[in-house]
Amino acid sequence: MSISLVVADDHVLMRQALVSYLKEVNEFEVLAECNDGIELISQTLKTDPDVVVMDISMPNMSGLVAIDKLLSQRPATKILVLSMHDEIEYMLAMQKAGAKGYILKESSSDVLIQAIKDVYNGKTSFPNLPKNRSTAVTNPLGVLTRREREVFFSVIAGNTSKRIAELLNMSLKTVENHRTKIYKKLEVSSAAELLRMASKAGLLE
Repeated sequence: MSISLVVADDHVLMRQALVSYLKEVNEFEVLAECNDGIELISQTLKTDPDVVVMDISMPNMSGLVAIDKLLSQRPATKILVLSMHDEIEYMLAMQKAGAKGYILKESSSDVLIQAIKDVYNGKTSFPNLPKNRSTAVTNPLGVLTRREREVFFSVIAGNTSKRIAELLNMSLKTVENHRTKIYKKLEVSSAAELLRMASKAGLLE
């Protein structure tokens, strides 16, 4: 029995190469490939895959927002994040958001295959995450709620409050309230300061 997959990555050549490779492996069946978070949610709900393999740096909707929206509609979704970012902050944020695994794009094909199998079998796969969390750098996103983290990533992606309201299906007032709380919790006073803080913490996509 093959493991069914939905693959999402906005880098077309990389996505096509990944899908082509996975299709050659008899143990997998690729049901759909997606270019962004919006398409990912739509295709996942439509095809009902065993595992979602996704990047986190995608247009229109960041990976973190996509994970949140997807899990709110399909809580049992098993998500494996495939990313170029090796910062601990990213791994912790994706783990807290509900992803079951996180591996780097530079990983070998054997590591990828094993990670997909682990996630499919109900295991977690965060091989690059230190077992001793105290040795990891402080995660500035730890003080934010899930919804605030969604707004955080949308803000540093350069979206206006109006655009964020559209992307996250919120009222403009709610977005502004979240921004105010984020600024207060992270001790910044503007989007520019938030961007600088995100850059220093290695959180820019």
